[in-house]
Formats: sequence, structure tokens, C-alpha cells
Amino acid sequence: MTQRLDRIEAILERTAQSAEANTTAIEANAVAIDGNRVPIEANRVAMSGDKPLLYERLLRLRSAQVRQRVCAQLRSTVNSLVQVVEIHQLNHFEGIVTELREISSDIRGLRTESQPILEHLFGRQEKGE
Repeated sequence: MTQRLDRIEAILERTAQSAEANTTAIEANAVAIDGNRVPIEANRVAMSGDKPLLYERLLRLRSAQVRQRVCAQLRSTVNSLVQVVEIHQLNHFEGIVTELREISSDIRGLRTESQPILEHLFGRQEKGE
């Protein structure tokens, strides 16, 4: 059981590290998106006579930004859900372990209580034979 708990702790640790890495990647994407705004503005000013082309480029950049944001939000949501499931499984597992320990304790108590009775009964039978 200790090995299982160790494995669960290792999984939680890897999940936390993965979440940190994803957060770093999301932050880097946000910086990249902000960095893309300057070239967009520069293109708009430089190509003011070519509005349809500029508008098309702007739409492509905006949809790429939207896709990046949606992907980042989805990754974050999935990571959160995985953590919730792992914590729930860990709590459920700990409840089962606690219950098994209580049952084991009850069995030991019954054994302790019944031992003198059995010794008394079987001790009489052996002496009577």
C-alpha cells in the first residue's frame, strides 16, 4: 500500500510539473501574441493603400491568436480536471485503506476476546478425554 501511495504521489508531482510547464508555455504564447500586435500596426500604417490585403492578414493573425488562447484555456481546463480526478482517486483510495485498517483492528480484537474462551473450551475437552 505504501508503494501505491508513493506512485500516486509521483503522479501528482508529475502533474504539478506538467501544469507549471504548461503555464510557462501559455505565458510565452501571451508574450508572443502581444509581440505580434506591433508588426500588425506597422503593416497597417505601411500598407494603408492596400486595405483588403491588410484586412486579410489582420483576420488571419486574429484567428491564430484566438486559436492559441482557446488551446491554452483547453490545456488549463484539462490539467485542472486531471488534478481533480487524481485527488478524488487518492481520497477514495485513502478511505478504503482506512476502512481496511479498521476491519483488521476489529478482527484482532475479536481474536483477542475469543482466544481465552477457545483455550478454556478446548483445554477442558483435552483434560476430560
